[in-house]
Amino acid sequence: MKRTVFASVLILIAGCSGGGGAQNQTSAPTAIEPVDAACGSADGRYVSSVSADGRYFEDQYGDPILVRGDSPWSGMVDWSPQQAELYFANRESNGFNASIMSAIGVPGNGGPSYDGATFDGLEPFVDGDITAWNEPYWSRIDEYLRIACRHGNTVFLYPIDGWTLTEVFASTTPERAFEYGRMFAQRYSQFPNIVWMTGGDYSPEADDLAAGAESDLVLRGMLDGIRAAGSDKPFTIQLGWDKLLSTDHPFWEPVVDWNFVYTYAPTYQAVLEAYERPVGPRDPRPALFSEGNYEGENNQEDTPPTTDETLRRQALWALTSGSPGEFRGSDDWEFLPGWESRLDTPAVAQLREIRELWQSWPWWELVPDVDEPLVIAERGDRWTSDEMLDVLDNDYVTAARTPDGSLAVVYVPTQRTIRLDRSMIPQTATLVWIDPADAGGPPREAEIDQDGNVPTPGSNSGGDGDWLLVIRA
Repeated sequence: MKRTVFASVLILIAGCSGGGGAQNQTSAPTAIEPVDAACGSADGRYVSSVSADGRYFEDQYGDPILVRGDSPWSGMVDWSPQQAELYFANRESNGFNASIMSAIGVPGNGGPSYDGATFDGLEPFVDGDITAWNEPYWSRIDEYLRIACRHGNTVFLYPIDGWTLTEVFASTTPERAFEYGRMFAQRYSQFPNIVWMTGGDYSPEADDLAAGAESDLVLRGMLDGIRAAGSDKPFTIQLGWDKLLSTDHPFWEPVVDWNFVYTYAPTYQAVLEAYERPVGPRDPRPALFSEGNYEGENNQEDTPPTTDETLRRQALWALTSGSPGEFRGSDDWEFLPGWESRLDTPAVAQLREIRELWQSWPWWELVPDVDEPLVIAERGDRWTSDEMLDVLDNDYVTAARTPDGSLAVVYVPTQRTIRLDRSMIPQTATLVWIDPADAGGPPREAEIDQDGNVPTPGSNSGGDGDWLLVIRA
């Protein structure tokens, strides 16, 4: 996940999970009060399904929805209700519409306690029995999901993740996981703002990967329980850093609905790899850049610190390679003291303007220019190796265009003169440069000669060399 901890997972099949003490209420209700009207209002748009062409997500009305995500992993157990309201209100004001979150916290995912308890001592289960739910804990989860919903935020929710799997659920059987998943979906499937997740820095070992490790069977039991309860919301798994895509694991490839792209290398590598895969029984599937370098962190030793430019490159490389949105994160994923004062950073402001720009276009029609290159010279070297590479150590140019040629977007990460195929540019087209460090600012007219050469304008407002070329008919 956010740091270089990539231990393999092995589950001991021995019965229900242990740990935790009895608390106030021991029942496990299968339903809660109906989701309030504000959550289900026409103003709220939530990730609800995969598009028919398998390239992006749709909201509950069947319209394309651009994922504009953040990663508050442990908020469910680290926040007070007032802090949850503060967080989601702030993220709404900054243009975020999605969050990656675990339903249960342990130190590995930012939580305060190995038994899954909240900061103020609420445990999720009674005597560690994952089918005996402690109602005060889950009532708080209800409240936080409602808050997220009211602020237009889809929660990419992990009922079990790669860290709770080895702690709270350490001795869970597939059968018990099925029951837990069924109970979870019965309680939460009425929320319109949930996408189902599992895994997280998850690298299971097995002699036969396609047959699955014991831990895979537990997580699959959870998913089967969710489906048995009638929920058809999209599902995927986040694997370890060595697996860039969810479909890279043969056990999970047949069941995931989209690819969680997880990479610390240039993001176009994994997104384009998924985009270029042959059409199959379940492909194409959306390949969403969901985790990379976090603001304030760098998981690769002896490489530059993560900068605002790093974060821009990750997002724009992904968007111009077919990702239907992107997630960002910061080293406040575990909500270190004073996190409230660090919500509004220059990187967040830059990303908000980039997302607003992208949202203003028919972004779901953009096709990466891999089969019919728009950029024909000075692209740089496309990274395809399995070796790690810092984002700032590569300068490959990515581009995407609509089939009718009415819109094309080219991301140029360093200063240079690129060459375009002029036959692919309508005669009536205008070419402008957008400063990614100030995407809401005035564009600059781009110069193109008769051979299609287009020079970048110099340094951007952030003092860096990356620019976004926009071609509109």
